[in-house]
Amino acid sequence: MNSTSSLIKLIRPHQWMKNGFVLMPLVFSGRLFFPHDMIKTLGVFISFCLAASVTYIINDYMDMDQDRSHPVKRNRPLASGAVSPRIAMTLAASLTTLMFLNTLLFALPCWSVGILVGYMFLQFLYSWQLKNLVIIDVLTISTGFLLRLLAGATVLSEGVSSWLVLCTFSVAIFLALGKRRHEVMFLDDEAVNHRPVLDSYSVGFLDQLLQIVTTSTFIFYCLYSVKAGEGNDLRSEKMMLTIPFVTYGIFRYLYLIYHKEDGGSPTEVLLTDRPLLTCVTLWLMVCIYVIYWLA
Repeated sequence: MNSTSSLIKLIRPHQWMKNGFVLMPLVFSGRLFFPHDMIKTLGVFISFCLAASVTYIINDYMDMDQDRSHPVKRNRPLASGAVSPRIAMTLAASLTTLMFLNTLLFALPCWSVGILVGYMFLQFLYSWQLKNLVIIDVLTISTGFLLRLLAGATVLSEGVSSWLVLCTFSVAIFLALGKRRHEVMFLDDEAVNHRPVLDSYSVGFLDQLLQIVTTSTFIFYCLYSVKAGEGNDLRSEKMMLTIPFVTYGIFRYLYLIYHKEDGGSPTEVLLTDRPLLTCVTLWLMVCIYVIYWLA
């Protein structure tokens, strides 16, 4: 009980990939190779990794009973009894302290710290109540991704494109809806026992929402690829070279949701589905090439 492997599993380091949204303003603003901006963004990234782990611990603590009825989540450290609640909360307090020490170490601006605290508070509200409110639960998850992006933007000397903000929020909703659909399909009659809000969702309703947000995501990205560079040195029209990768990525993820009945964890889907991982990698490489070598 309380083994090192269980504690590592509790903080979910594999989920830190989501905090890559913090790095997006640095990459897409053209300041990836500016040392000052790189260091500050790294500080925000580390802080969000620590904050995310704290929220995972609190969420698992509050969901212990419900997780025990889930065929997969019942193996989580708290639900399975591999980690005691007291040790888990002590770890959460320690990580919170490290998070604030990290903000001081990197001398992060007040706006960054404020967004970080707001993110943690929002996640606490989600674990406590918001996860039980239909549609609000999906928007709350999506807002968490948006806050990561905005926090990364606060440490840069240049702002972030509003189109990038819209793209991020739309993609986050897309992923959250896919997660909800997977839960409804995977748990079936047991869905309500695990998460009561799932009783308010149906596969048909989620499919309609996915159609809407898929369209908006594609349109927002196309507009971003054309409009993002207006008023600066980026040749924005060259970003259109990345549209085929985004198109394939969206279609591939929909294929995994509808035909493979996957999507429960976007991070695991990305890491385990080789075509999708290859697509995302190529998209990022082309983006960097366009922004830093064709500009």
